[in-house]
Amino acid sequence: MYVIEFISAAACIYIPMELTGNKLPVRATIHFFKKSLPLLPTCISILLLLSVWRVLNDVNVKVTSLAASTSKTNTIKQSETNSSLLPSNYYATHERSQVQHHIHRTKLLSIAVCPPNSLFLLVLVSTNVGNFNRRQLIRKTWGADYAIETKWKTVFLLGKNSNDKEMENISKESEIYGDMVQADYHEHFWNMSYKVAMGFEWSVKYCTFNYLLKADDDVFVNTLGLMDFLSKYTTPRKKLYTGNIMIGSVVLRNGRYAVTPEEYNETAYKPYCSGGGYVLSRDVVEKFLSYFDVLKPLKIDDAYIGLLADRAGVKVTHNEDFRMYENKCEFKETTLVQHPATGDCAIKLYHNMTGQIRQVD
Repeated sequence: MYVIEFISAAACIYIPMELTGNKLPVRATIHFFKKSLPLLPTCISILLLLSVWRVLNDVNVKVTSLAASTSKTNTIKQSETNSSLLPSNYYATHERSQVQHHIHRTKLLSIAVCPPNSLFLLVLVSTNVGNFNRRQLIRKTWGADYAIETKWKTVFLLGKNSNDKEMENISKESEIYGDMVQADYHEHFWNMSYKVAMGFEWSVKYCTFNYLLKADDDVFVNTLGLMDFLSKYTTPRKKLYTGNIMIGSVVLRNGRYAVTPEEYNETAYKPYCSGGGYVLSRDVVEKFLSYFDVLKPLKIDDAYIGLLADRAGVKVTHNEDFRMYENKCEFKETTLVQHPATGDCAIKLYHNMTGQIRQVD
């Protein structure tokens, strides 16, 4: 800008000098000023306009800088607000690492691999570090994806504990089977909602799927029956949240399942599906993700999913074939998920379903 002003001033001097024939000073001084007078108003106007332009430009730069600074400050404040909803042992990164070991908020110790092709059904099983026998039983029975042409995959969700030997075994198990998503926070009953959130975030980031079954490691899943149910034209492709519905569940203030009024100040939970097993369509999983930072997680993970559904406007539908709290170990062809079912009961139900069992070393 200063260069332009200098050139303009020089021009106001140079042009009259050209008109006077570049005569020497003293003799040409009077003649120079006579020739300059007609151009003087124009030169002054140009210089004034250039000065005003420079001032306005400086103001614009400062305003732009202030706006950028304000935007950055607001972003930091918003990040701090979101992070305040997370417990101290929950890693709030909000950035995705180049090596993909961080997703959204959770630092991961190991990541399962989804197949390159699209899955019809992705199964997320909540488990604990010490529950190796349950995981192995699931791998041998209903969780084996080999039986249905890889349109189905089972993944285990877990945290960590302070037992070095168990953590070493978990690391080896993850390397062998490649079907575990492990978070860098300690296992605790009150962390179940965060484990589910971790699973949802991982699934959307790393997998392409139509439906997601969230299950516990003490259930039996009729995989063939569930695949058939989801393939029917009557089953919604979107906005699906179905399972064994719980309506009007009372909020407990004492005992293992106690929730304080500060955590949830209503007397009853919103409708939700029992956490033993429920199915969501992918669009619902994605929609729930957007509310994880809005609704503070509850200690009761299945009730928390009901709160997400209520906030997201997703209707919960009941399916009687998701059988929870069954006292008898009896296989029914219509059963999709049965709880509880571990050990010999799970093997019996699986044999009734397929008549075979996969051996896993």
